[in-house]
Amino acid sequence: MPFTWHLDSPPPVIEEHSRAKLQVLRLYLARYLDRLGSIPARDEFKLDLVDGFAGGGIFRDGDHIISGTPLIMLEESCKAQHRLNEGRTKSLRFDCKFHFVDVNPDHIDHLRRALADRGYQVDGDDIGVRNASFEDVADDIIASILDHQPRAGRAIFLLDQTGFSQIETGLVKRIFSRLPRAEVILTFAADSLLNHLADRPQLVRATAPLEFTESQIQDLVRLRNEDGGRAVAQRVMRQHIHDNTGATYDTPFFIRPKQSRRALWFLHLSRHPTARDVMIQCHWDSFNAFEHYGSGSFDMMGWDALNSGTLPLFHFEEFEANQLRDQLLDSMPVELYPLVAEGPITVEAMHHELANRTAARFHDLDHVVLELARQREFEIRNSQGKPRSLSLKRLSPDDRIGLPRMRMFPGFASRRSLNNVL
Repeated sequence: MPFTWHLDSPPPVIEEHSRAKLQVLRLYLARYLDRLGSIPARDEFKLDLVDGFAGGGIFRDGDHIISGTPLIMLEESCKAQHRLNEGRTKSLRFDCKFHFVDVNPDHIDHLRRALADRGYQVDGDDIGVRNASFEDVADDIIASILDHQPRAGRAIFLLDQTGFSQIETGLVKRIFSRLPRAEVILTFAADSLLNHLADRPQLVRATAPLEFTESQIQDLVRLRNEDGGRAVAQRVMRQHIHDNTGATYDTPFFIRPKQSRRALWFLHLSRHPTARDVMIQCHWDSFNAFEHYGSGSFDMMGWDALNSGTLPLFHFEEFEANQLRDQLLDSMPVELYPLVAEGPITVEAMHHELANRTAARFHDLDHVVLELARQREFEIRNSQGKPRSLSLKRLSPDDRIGLPRMRMFPGFASRRSLNNVL
């Protein structure tokens, strides 16, 4: 059920899946802002934060009132400014602008009051609140971001839709085409779509924003009804969203409320490897909120094997981290060999090719490549062509991975557990 806010009523009670989303959003913003402000010589940075389905701003959690997404954006920006200015001789200025949108006028009234009660000045230079559908004002917001940041265009769009039909994939693609450094966090009710697509013809029309063709919808229905087909259908949907939004990196994870078996996708889309790595680290740091199905190695991400019963549940905990590294050590040679067969590739290119298919962080991938280099399956050189020290913990993006002059077939080196290496 969607949340509702009204000035004459208490705020809604937070639900488990929403608490998980708020937890990860807060953690991600803190890490993102720390990364942006980590350059000592920088004295200012600009950022726009957009909440396209802002709601009323606050929730009830037992006897407490907790912040919703608009307040989290404001709070984490303020905290980061204080945190990053500690010990600096030259103050770091935050130039952040906030765009809060909701189509429900009662939600907007509640949000305005929640902001005013906390001392925020609404509709000034920094905080804009709009009663409209996000689709209707998206182009205005993009233009405002470009006016604020003509060169960087750095922005985070939170599009926490109800269901799966309120955001057009073409709109997300337009965001990326005009703001290449933007990021989009999109929620998507994948289970609801699959559960009802065949049973309720009106939902076929509701999929129009996703830009599925009629044949693709028929394939999804067919796959859903086959043994284990839900896992394949969800993977098809994930690939379709990736292709139709223009995102380079997509990090999909499942939030599964205890009161419902319907999984909600929390999907982070971006064109920058750093953004992807910051988000994936947040999932590891929030292991109690997210889950995935699969072994943890390549091809684990983007599907849910709830009905197939064939894949183990993957939690983001230390046991899985150790297991993942061992599995990657077995599977990486087969994945990496075709990439370097015609010549060396950069570490950045390796990240780009493999990141969307695993829960591994970039440093996990780097550690595995380093161990394979120690086993003489690959070699690593710096950008000047000199051999890299294999005692490193992390590789540089411009380091180059290639085949050694004397090599074994990929994957045939003596295998050691990475748990003893990392």
